[in-house]
Amino acid sequence: MSKIQRFNSFVGGLFTVLFGVVLFLAPYIGTDLIIFVMSCSLILLGVGKLLFYATMSRHMVGGKYSLFYGLILTDLGVVAFTIKNYSPMVVMIYLLVIHSFYGATDIMVALQAKRAKSRSWRIKLLTGIGNLALGISAIVFGLTGEDVFTVIYIYALGMAYTGIMRMASAFRRTAVPY
Repeated sequence: MSKIQRFNSFVGGLFTVLFGVVLFLAPYIGTDLIIFVMSCSLILLGVGKLLFYATMSRHMVGGKYSLFYGLILTDLGVVAFTIKNYSPMVVMIYLLVIHSFYGATDIMVALQAKRAKSRSWRIKLLTGIGNLALGISAIVFGLTGEDVFTVIYIYALGMAYTGIMRMASAFRRTAVPY
């Protein structure tokens, strides 16, 4: 990881932690803020993956995965924008399912890195388990009760956890290929 990538990862983690703190301190604007930030970030990530596919990945082995990943992320972002008018509980469950999906993919990537004998699989596994556990607990609390604020608090904790793990990964040593 280059110094610029480390800096971007740290700053992104810092903004994620700040977003979690804002959600925790002001839960009454939580659903609208979460929808806007999550939709924009999903669309931007999806478009970024699609641009990566168009420029480089289509010439690589397994490059179609970035095409599919970009299409799925862009679609999820557009759907998140359109469900803004539904009940806040439906919106929160949708976003927490996305959060749980992110955790599950982190776990799969960590297990794949472990099979490849990479040293950095542990922090990715911890991130995935934490995201998946927070997403599942928020879905359970969201389905059992009508209190949206509890779900927003759990989501805010999940965002803060994700940001902290992202900042920690910025300081992780990376292997230098020769």
